Amino acid sequence: MNKKRPKIALAGFGLEGRATYEYFKGKAEIHVFDEVPQDMSGIDATFHLGLVIPADIDVVYKTPGIPTSKLAIQSPHTRVSTLMDVVLEKVHDRAIGVTGTKGKSTIAALIQHILAGAGRDTVLFGNIGVADMRILDADSPERLYVVELSSYQCEHLTHSPHVAVLTNFYPEHLSHHGSLETYREAKLNIARFQNETDFFINASGLDAHFKGTVIRPSVSEPFVTNLLGEHNQRNCAIAVAAVRAFGVSEDEARAHIATFSPLPYRLEEVGKFNEVVFYDDSLATVPQATMASIRALPRVDTIILGGEDRGISFAEFARELPATQIRTFIIFPDTGSKMVEHVRDRTIIPVSSMEEAVRAAYAHTPSGGTVLLSNASPSFNLFKDYKDKSAQYRKWIKKLGV
Repeated sequence: MNKKRPKIALAGFGLEGRATYEYFKGKAEIHVFDEVPQDMSGIDATFHLGLVIPADIDVVYKTPGIPTSKLAIQSPHTRVSTLMDVVLEKVHDRAIGVTGTKGKSTIAALIQHILAGAGRDTVLFGNIGVADMRILDADSPERLYVVELSSYQCEHLTHSPHVAVLTNFYPEHLSHHGSLETYREAKLNIARFQNETDFFINASGLDAHFKGTVIRPSVSEPFVTNLLGEHNQRNCAIAVAAVRAFGVSEDEARAHIATFSPLPYRLEEVGKFNEVVFYDDSLATVPQATMASIRALPRVDTIILGGEDRGISFAEFARELPATQIRTFIIFPDTGSKMVEHVRDRTIIPVSSMEEAVRAAYAHTPSGGTVLLSNASPSFNLFKDYKDKSAQYRKWIKKLGV
């Protein structure tokens, strides 16, 4: 007698939804739910417009960007899960999971770099790297998985990695999660389901204890690295703690850290144009990340700030900015004005486009000076995403710098 195939729903059919489809194709009866029409050519699944999930669906595999509150699930017996939970269930003992408000991509890539340098078969998976679950088809007992997880990917976890990393915790994504407490609980799922033989590298400052051994990393001596700033010294210490759980010594880890190249959009030097050095820190979308970047550079003469208002407080950041050496503040709506409310006797220039921002930067930055794009807010009110913002920044730097 043939076993009845499970009936599953994919909520959202973007990159991760399609990756989940490829994994479950032929293993389940698949229904795709999305708020916008999708091209279903060659797809062996039934498409439904909208997010109303019928009662006969066993499991909903949700795309991270769709808030759970948008799902109209008709049965209390329908479970919500994600691609990441399936991966962690299968490779728990060989997985290092990394989450946190900021720094998770750098730390995940750094861990993978160290492990690969140490001769380990390693895959970088999740929010950075490979997002295709078919990678599991080539699994082997020696393969290690470094998995970066956003809070969206953590919120429905029921499995945790052998080594869980929580980098830091600041207010973020509150419109998705609804409250700071819900966001916190989502992040803590990275370690919530560990057992006694697992490790929780908690660099967040949160007082959280589960079954895994808690490790709070620190910098014993400075790391030789191409990564700028004190915050990246801490990131290196976190990476060392993670790889040591898989038998890599600190000395070997330090040697590989010295050869690691910084990721794009994270305090990345664009170049020197018209005797002005430009830095691109497009992924700094919270005040703490921007302040860390300001402190990491020898000097910042001009900064480009501001973006979408998500209701996060800028009170502390606004008090810190006047104490910096920055002389020119170029501010985008809607949050830029809040950030500079205590700035006095400096140049403040409101702008509404990247062309205006870069033009003002050239006009007000002294020869030999430094310009930093580090918004301390997301910029969806003006740009498609951080990549669009970065591309426009670089375009106008080069176009106006002739």
